[in-house]
Amino acid sequence: MVLERLWQSGWPLATVGLAAIALAGFGGFRGWPVIALMGLAALICLVFAARRFIWPTSGHALRRLDDRLTGHPIATLQDDQATGVDDVASAQLWQAHQDRMLARLNDARPVAPDLRVARKDPYALRLIAATGAVMAIGFGPWQFGPPADTDGAAAQIAASWEGWIEPPAYTGKPSLYLDDQPDGTLTTPKGSRLTLRRYGDLQALGFEGSILDTDAGAAPSLSQRITRSGTLSIAGPEMRRWAITALEDTPPTVRPNGPLTRQLNGDFTLGFVASDDYGVTGGAVIIALSLDDITRDHGLTIDPEPRSEVTVDLPLPYRGARTMIEGVLQENLIEHPYAGLPVTLTFQTQDGAKQTGDSDPFPMILPARRFLNPIAKALIEQRRDLVWNRANARRVSQVLRATLFHPEDLSLPEGIYLQLRGAIRRLEAGLAFSEIANGVPEDLRDEIAKVLWDVAVELEDGQLDDARARMEEAQRRLEQAMRDGATPEELAELMDEFRDAMRDYVEQLAQQDPQGDPNAPQPDNLIELSQSDLEAMMDQIEELMREGRTAEAMEMLDQMRRMMENMQASKGGESQRPGDAARDELRETMRQQQGLSDRAFRDLQEQGQGSQAGENQDNEGRDGGQGRGQSHEGSGGEQGQNGEGGAQDGQTEQQGGGGDPGTSLADRQRALQNELDAQRRNLPGAGDPAGQAARNALDEAGRAMGQAAEALEQGDIPEALNQQADAMEAMREGLRQFDEAMANQQARENGQQGENPGESDRASNQDPLGRSQSGRGGATSTDSPLGDTDETYRRAEELMQELRKRSGESDRPELERDYLKRLLDQF
Repeated sequence: MVLERLWQSGWPLATVGLAAIALAGFGGFRGWPVIALMGLAALICLVFAARRFIWPTSGHALRRLDDRLTGHPIATLQDDQATGVDDVASAQLWQAHQDRMLARLNDARPVAPDLRVARKDPYALRLIAATGAVMAIGFGPWQFGPPADTDGAAAQIAASWEGWIEPPAYTGKPSLYLDDQPDGTLTTPKGSRLTLRRYGDLQALGFEGSILDTDAGAAPSLSQRITRSGTLSIAGPEMRRWAITALEDTPPTVRPNGPLTRQLNGDFTLGFVASDDYGVTGGAVIIALSLDDITRDHGLTIDPEPRSEVTVDLPLPYRGARTMIEGVLQENLIEHPYAGLPVTLTFQTQDGAKQTGDSDPFPMILPARRFLNPIAKALIEQRRDLVWNRANARRVSQVLRATLFHPEDLSLPEGIYLQLRGAIRRLEAGLAFSEIANGVPEDLRDEIAKVLWDVAVELEDGQLDDARARMEEAQRRLEQAMRDGATPEELAELMDEFRDAMRDYVEQLAQQDPQGDPNAPQPDNLIELSQSDLEAMMDQIEELMREGRTAEAMEMLDQMRRMMENMQASKGGESQRPGDAARDELRETMRQQQGLSDRAFRDLQEQGQGSQAGENQDNEGRDGGQGRGQSHEGSGGEQGQNGEGGAQDGQTEQQGGGGDPGTSLADRQRALQNELDAQRRNLPGAGDPAGQAARNALDEAGRAMGQAAEALEQGDIPEALNQQADAMEAMREGLRQFDEAMANQQARENGQQGENPGESDRASNQDPLGRSQSGRGGATSTDSPLGDTDETYRRAEELMQELRKRSGESDRPELERDYLKRLLDQF
């Protein structure tokens, strides 16, 4: 209780004492007023404590203890019986009560002192003082004398500054905090941003130096680019000074490096070296035509049309430093109008400061695709003249007509012949109605050029080339990514693209019509690969890439490419596929529509040229269109075939006599529309999406025919020509969709036959081991491992001997020999 009463009466004095410790620790007792004030406060608190303190007695202690017990037993034991002292019963009751109170004393425990003063100190001054005292003891300087250099410290507190230099982000250099840099020389890239700020008394500090573009004056901050070398100083209580050296950012450099290499497919590669002090951010190659080096003959005698330069992006590494880059430019521009002509290549690079560097022009002949087919070569020459200048359009149309003068001697596929006839007709129509002197619109020029290129490529390589080109492009991109150190995610994406292109190529190779005699002996260097074999090889390539063995992966890719060139696709099935009759009818309708279009175009020409002679009634055009005599402009018109359609058309013209030719053509167009509608309704392939798409396309062709007939009835031949062109295009699309639907149906039938083959199918759809083939991916099924006939075992033994022979030939690729050894191990 002594401690309790001391604290209850002396806590103000303790608070003053703790506050004095805090002031002393943090240098508060540096003047007599503070000491006197603290002394007076302590005296007042001491008097207050002396007056409030009462020394506790035993009675106070018993009373405090009795207050904590139930029924106040101590006070009860000290009481005497007031009444009924002489009554025995009352005396016994009193004694029993005394005994119970005495028993309760057994529960007596020491009472803790009551130190709570929160109600007396609502603002917690005692806790604040205690916190300050603890902080002073732990962190206070405990200085009782006056501080040294009071004026300087006050000035420093009154004014402060900070500053830093931020180099451009593309340099990759760190920022420089000026307060951490010693006085002397600082080096930073030119264009870095200098930022200075000052606080407090703005007059106590000054920013000076030759690198500053403006006087800071009394402004609180300054920010500018460092554009030159010079000095920077901070004037104030603590003088700071630096010599700033601004490093120039030199423009990037680039130059060709190594020999120029060309591939048969038109790819060309040319190395280059690019460098920059902080890194190259972008680059391109500008390909410009070199007119002075061109032999100006044939269609090149006139000046070319203005054409923007060709710009190709430079291949830059995905990651890593770009201060020095050694790369390889690989491109294929065989379809560009400049292909096969002298050009100059100018390499151009750019750095982070948008500075550019150009190389000296590199002269070369832009690689062009080499065409061996004479007709394809002639078409490409006319395409070159057309894209050189649209003024060559009339000459190109005349040469193309002369090329097709005897179409029966060219052995052209009918689809190609119709495409060329349509291109000639549209080109001549463009010449007749174009507002450009001796030229055609640009979009028509590009359209005709695209048709000529596609026809030439199809004549040269067939439809298989597109899938092969996609596969080769996907492989090239994958190899380039491995050389550039692409991320695993990017490599995985490119590998998926290569897988898809490989599958398309294999499927198209399997669907290609067999060339030559299928029973003819095959060369020894041909091997048979299934889809699963190719997938396994690609899985191995992907595993090598994941392990970082890029050199081995690229070598395996190259071996895979060589094996694909020697791969033989086995094809089975009937020679006559379903839907051939419907396909022939559609092609016949397309020929008749082409003949109508040709006749309408010649009528339009004759309307514009007047009544010139030259119409030859005996020279009928192919598929019903009358030919043009030699007296017509552009000699060498077409001499068509006297087919069935032509005879009918000639009879129609003779019966028409001198009637309106537009009406006769309109009747024939209506009849052709009705014939197409009947063919559409009877078209096979129902239930297949491609078959439905074919029906929709033919329906669109029928509507275009109807609109062409209406235009012919009204004498609007130009509109009729446009509608007829739309009808031809829709019919081509319908025929393409129909072929796809028939291919899907044949694939489904082959799959069903593979599950339940008949005796006749087994003879024509078996592999060398006697297993029946099914599907387009090379999967096989069989009822027994090797069949049940002696012939099967004999052929299997011959095949095993051939595999052993080939696996021992050291001149074969290692990948091929490994594959053959795996076959031997399996069988």
